[in-house]
Amino acid sequence: MILKTLTLINFRKFKTSTIDFPDGVTGIVGLNGVGKSTIFEAVAWVLYGSVAARTSSDQIRRESALSSEPCRVELDFIFEENSYRIVREMTGKSLSSSATVTVNGKIAATGAEIVTSYIQKKLGMDFKSFFTSIFAKQKELNALSSMVASERRPLILRMLGIDSLDDVIKQIKLDRKEKDLLIEKINKDLVDSTGNVKIDVFTKEIKNLEKQKSQDEKINKKLQEKIKSLEKKLKETEKKYILIKNNYEKIKDKKEELAQQKIKFDEKEKLAIELKNLNNDLNEREKIIALQKKKLTFFKDIELDIKSLEKRLNEINNKIEDFIKKIEQKKTLNDRYKKDIGELELKKKKIKEIGPNAKCPTCERVLSDQFNNLLKKFDEEISKEEKDIESFLKEIKKLSEEKEIYIREQQALEKKKNYLQTQLREKEKIKTTIENIVKEIEKEKIHLNKKQEQFEKLKKIKFDKKELEVVTNQVQEYYVKYQSLIEERDNKKDEISSKKIDLERKASNIKLILQKIENLKEKIVELEGFKKKLKENKIVVQHLGMLSEVMSDFRTHLISRIRPTLSYYSSDFFKRLTDGKYSELELDENYNLLVYDNGFPYDIERFSGGEEDLANLCLRLAISEVITERAGGVFNFIILDEIFGSQDIYRRQNIMKALNGLTSKFRQIFLITHIDELKNDMENIIFVTENEDGISLIKIK
Repeated sequence: MILKTLTLINFRKFKTSTIDFPDGVTGIVGLNGVGKSTIFEAVAWVLYGSVAARTSSDQIRRESALSSEPCRVELDFIFEENSYRIVREMTGKSLSSSATVTVNGKIAATGAEIVTSYIQKKLGMDFKSFFTSIFAKQKELNALSSMVASERRPLILRMLGIDSLDDVIKQIKLDRKEKDLLIEKINKDLVDSTGNVKIDVFTKEIKNLEKQKSQDEKINKKLQEKIKSLEKKLKETEKKYILIKNNYEKIKDKKEELAQQKIKFDEKEKLAIELKNLNNDLNEREKIIALQKKKLTFFKDIELDIKSLEKRLNEINNKIEDFIKKIEQKKTLNDRYKKDIGELELKKKKIKEIGPNAKCPTCERVLSDQFNNLLKKFDEEISKEEKDIESFLKEIKKLSEEKEIYIREQQALEKKKNYLQTQLREKEKIKTTIENIVKEIEKEKIHLNKKQEQFEKLKKIKFDKKELEVVTNQVQEYYVKYQSLIEERDNKKDEISSKKIDLERKASNIKLILQKIENLKEKIVELEGFKKKLKENKIVVQHLGMLSEVMSDFRTHLISRIRPTLSYYSSDFFKRLTDGKYSELELDENYNLLVYDNGFPYDIERFSGGEEDLANLCLRLAISEVITERAGGVFNFIILDEIFGSQDIYRRQNIMKALNGLTSKFRQIFLITHIDELKNDMENIIFVTENEDGISLIKIK
């Protein structure tokens, strides 16, 4: 697999970037956090989808990208001499996933999940194996060196996918255990609670049921013969029943006809009585009207009397009101004069109190002789006012007496008015009574005419009472015979129905027996199937035991081959990277890493930190080589992420020189590093930077 072109659109910190991958050793150079590793994360994401990302899907799209902008990665690569192009993107607020893969320009698969399955099948590995085979990180190298042998061995086996064999062996054992439990269950299902073989028990039950079925069939035959005999007798009874029924219905119709005649005759008689009563009622009402009209003559002039009386009452009321006004006027003058007298008395009192030597309150001159004159004047005015008051009182008394005369006349007239109004109401009542009786007479005349019309229609109706009695007796005789035959017929029907129910019950029992027999036969077939399944599962358990032994032996054999193979590839890489200084690198039986110096093996701890890292790098490259060979040598590139952590300048140059020599094994080698000085030792440089807006940019040199 050779990477050709990668295009990133709104992926992580990249807005729009395109990389054309060259062959040889290529450095991915830039400061920490600018997005160097993101480039190869995008390669894994476009191949395998969200499972290959280090975060959730909502963190993959560029943070400042609009929801309307897609997150998209396009990858072109060569695989098995075919040109592949994969496009994977997420769109919209919900980040809907889609993907397409084309091979040599033709669409091979579409859909996010379908493309992932297609690539996994084509490359022959899932995303975990993909990372393990092509991606070597500094933290993995540190882990390999810092682990004890007991930890390093399972890590290497896990990286190589050997642990999957353990899962297979474990599953085989689980399958065998399940089969053993199934065999135990089948053995229990083949016998009942008493330990008897179910097939034998069911066979015996079938024989008993078949015997019972034969007995029920004989009973059914007898029932059918009895039903036929009863049905023949029922037909004879039905013939008699129909004959009597027809005669009964004829005589019954005759009775109904006579009954209708009787009803009409009775109705005619009733109408005759009603007509007589109505005529009598009309005569009585006419007499009442004449009497009431006579009463009205006594109230002939009552309206005129009431009118004359009301006129006189109005005159008297006016007179009384006039007297009341005059009396009130006199009372008002009397009160005013009393008030004036009070004021004069007050003034007189004040003059007496101040004496003759005082000054006049008005002109301020000394009163002297005027004192007595003033007192005399006040006395004269008071005397005059008192005489006027006395005159007013006499007039008020006279007016009140005259008013009382008119009031008494008013009261007498009111009593007379009440009497006349009572008489008037009596007159109105008589008139209303006459009107109501007239209306009733009109209604009764209409009713009388209708009754007369009905009577005329029924006038010719005649009825023979004796004939109705004879027919009624005949109806009763036929009814008794009719009911007797109905009872006889119903009894026969009930007996037939009862026999048929017995027949159906026996038939149902036979069906039930047949169903039980069928169920038992099915159970026997099922149990025979269990016996067959038991035999088959015993064979499967035997095969699973054999398979478990084979897989365990295969795992032991595979592990025994892996360690020498890793040692061989590690030695080859180590020899190249140290310019032949060290000829061999070996994993011993405990997976301790040994370095041969002048033909003698030494523990890795004997050497410098740089040489230890270099040895671990060679072991990691060997692991990738083994995985690649297992996949058919499909990968021609490897990614080394920050592997120069503890190497000095000289060692770095040697590593770079050795890596340039590995292009025969790996057509493309990508080195991710933040060490800027290494760029002079690389064929190609991909610079990754970040602008002031936090967007990552790519520049290829």
